[in-house]
Amino acid sequence: METPFTTFEPKIAVQPVRSLINYCERHGLARCALLQSVSVSEEQLNDSRLLINVQRYEALYAFACEALDEKLLGFKFGQVFESDRWGILGYIALTSQNIAEAMAAQYKYQSLSGNMGAPILIAHGDASTLQWVPAYNCSHHLPEQILSGLISLARTLTNTENFYPTRVFFTHKPQSNTSDYEAFFKCPVTFEAQFNGITMNNSELQVPIRKSDTELNKVLHLHGQSLLTQQTFNSPLEVIKDYVVKTLPDHVPEMEEVSDYLGLSVRSTQRKLQEYGTSFSQVLDAIRKELALTYLRQTHNSVLYVSERLGFSEQSAFQRAFKRWTGTTPRRYRVSVLEE
Repeated sequence: METPFTTFEPKIAVQPVRSLINYCERHGLARCALLQSVSVSEEQLNDSRLLINVQRYEALYAFACEALDEKLLGFKFGQVFESDRWGILGYIALTSQNIAEAMAAQYKYQSLSGNMGAPILIAHGDASTLQWVPAYNCSHHLPEQILSGLISLARTLTNTENFYPTRVFFTHKPQSNTSDYEAFFKCPVTFEAQFNGITMNNSELQVPIRKSDTELNKVLHLHGQSLLTQQTFNSPLEVIKDYVVKTLPDHVPEMEEVSDYLGLSVRSTQRKLQEYGTSFSQVLDAIRKELALTYLRQTHNSVLYVSERLGFSEQSAFQRAFKRWTGTTPRRYRVSVLEE
């Protein structure tokens, strides 16, 4: 039996790791040094099923950022579109009818790309905001890579450079002049915001994709479902963790809901969790703890906002849980972060 699950360690699919290594190699860094920084072999790099601890991906960014003397590495890397970087999700997006359909597929098969964060689409009037909520205390490279990558993907899918959001938000401080970011996004960019995200007019989500292919898209969906089924069989705990991460910002998932997503009975799901020496309540509790620490380190998030994002019915319930996890209160923890 494996060690009981008491901590949450987010993972990322190998495809973006390989893509970042290739990008850095094209910019002059030695491939062997890049592989060493992320602790993977060439053979592992070509295993499309592999998920890597996201801290190793962060180590790759830290190494390459210093070696290239490039603080905007994630931002610039995201701008270079490569369908392989997105794995099966990239090919499904390329053949979808529109951006909205491509985003729905991203949500459905997200566990294939890891569980380092969750996308949340919030509609408000004639616009929608796609937030990316990190599942750990990430560097600025990850949200910059993801948001610039989404816009690069959208421009490639629609075959137009005129695809642009109405506003972009980052929780961190700018790493360069704001104008550098706005030149790419072609809209105002706000830093030290409450969330990482992009606001778009709803009409942009319905822009047709130039290589849309309904029949091929169906085949790719079947392949994606097959990969998800295989992942459920081989690594059920990873799929469960991903589902909890991407669902929590909207609502607290129940065991029945998770089991339905896995295509298993509740009893079978419980059995699989027991094989890992854990239970659904322990998994949920560990993920909530890690997310709470992540959100609170982004000091502009109010305690109420964090409580709601973690699905607590009342702020007092969140405070009790946080005290149980850490021995201190959310506000005192935040003060300790500011004093670091």
